[in-house]
Amino acid sequence: MRNDFFDIFFKLVTHLGDAGAFWIILGVVLLCFAKTRRCGICVLVCLAVTAFLGEGILKHLFTRERPCVQQPIADMLLAIPSTYSFPSGHSASSFTAATAVFFHYPKAGIAAYILAALIAFSRLYCYVHFPTDVLTGIALGLCIGVVLTPRLSRWLTERLK
Repeated sequence: MRNDFFDIFFKLVTHLGDAGAFWIILGVVLLCFAKTRRCGICVLVCLAVTAFLGEGILKHLFTRERPCVQQPIADMLLAIPSTYSFPSGHSASSFTAATAVFFHYPKAGIAAYILAALIAFSRLYCYVHFPTDVLTGIALGLCIGVVLTPRLSRWLTERLK
């Protein structure tokens, strides 16, 4: 059931994930400081791999229409996205970036996971994804983050010495 507060809140939250913007900005900011540079590189590389696999391959392989296209409603909170629904790119990018942050800074990573979960849920609330789109996006982001971050971080540690 929707209400005015959640309509505004989740509309704002969902826009944080547009094109991975919040996470890209975070990665760039982390790049600016020597102490956080490895984390910034990991965030940005994980985001690039996730975008390539999710947006570049999987969405075009599955070509799933969005729920708001299949069953239109009059009071949409967002403009209907023109891309396919499966998997959720907002969820995938949010969870891959949060995983990279968590690997380097667990306390900050918890906050990143909370934001990632809010962004993922916002896609359901705004009626632009099915639950399986969001769950698959979360799984994709987690898998890429878990597989790539430790290896990339070790490689960067060796190269940046």
